Amino acid sequence: MSQLPSKFIDGAKKLKVKELTPYARKFASEELTTSKISGRYNKWMHNYKTQYIDKGSPKPFFDVVAILFFGSYALAWPQELKHLRAEEAAKLEGKPAHH
Repeated sequence: MSQLPSKFIDGAKKLKVKELTPYARKFASEELTTSKISGRYNKWMHNYKTQYIDKGSPKPFFDVVAILFFGSYALAWPQELKHLRAEEAAKLEGKPAHH
């Protein structure tokens, strides 16, 4: 697991509130560069492949299923919320709710 969040938090603990924004900008410009993110991602993928895929573990399958489930739920939620709000508005106006 990446030590990036704990590194940021450890540095931020020592600061006053008004010093957080400049600290966050500096931290992001130094640590969140394309090359560093790419390197971290490649290292993570190599470790994941070695630990799970090369050993024939079912974990990658379950990870894909979970990602698809939560991803589809996240994509469908705004539409569901829109329907829920329209139904509530119709009930308040005394109209029948459409399904």
